[in-house]
Amino acid sequence: MHRTQLDWLEAQNVTHELHNVTTADGYQLQVQRLPRLGAKPVLLVHGLLGSSLGWVCLGPERSLAFQLYHRDYDVWLANLRGVSPYGRRHIDLTDVMAEFWRFSFHEHGAYDLPAIIDHMAEVTGGEQQARGGGGEAGGQGSDGEEKVPRQVLLIGHSQAFNAFLVLCAVHPRFNQRIQLMQAMAPLARLHRQVRFDSYQVRHLMKFVKVITDIHS
Repeated sequence: MHRTQLDWLEAQNVTHELHNVTTADGYQLQVQRLPRLGAKPVLLVHGLLGSSLGWVCLGPERSLAFQLYHRDYDVWLANLRGVSPYGRRHIDLTDVMAEFWRFSFHEHGAYDLPAIIDHMAEVTGGEQQARGGGGEAGGQGSDGEEKVPRQVLLIGHSQAFNAFLVLCAVHPRFNQRIQLMQAMAPLARLHRQVRFDSYQVRHLMKFVKVITDIHS
């Protein structure tokens, strides 16, 4: 029987939520959360050929996601476009179409990360309003001043650092929204080092899915 990451979290008796985020260009991403209402939000972003599973697969005692949760952080686990199975949906395309795979870390930063971080602000802002503490999802306060969403801690592995650089360059408003970027094994330049076309990426990701199924 194939078990998903959420099945595994339930088996570990870990409180979790599932969020569906749609990007401006139509990709539908699944984001998982280990919620602590009112706590500091931290977003964990996987690297090339990874997924949110990489932040929890070592179990409650050793995985970074659980360590942060036990230290009273509100933990969000990103899945970027192309990830199997959490980033394989689109409002118009399917993952067997070449057009689906026409992206790079630029689109991860220009579309995926802003959609995820804005969704985090909307959700946590609504929770804060429900507790009577005022919102944090933007808009104007009672004094007419623009509300600034709560700052986010961002921890990224490998290619996630490239996406972060794109995010802050394409959407300058996020320069004030990210309190800290912790880059693990960061990549800043790929020129003449790694070159994949869409055909190669599709077949790589199918291989990763097969290996995931075998070990699930």
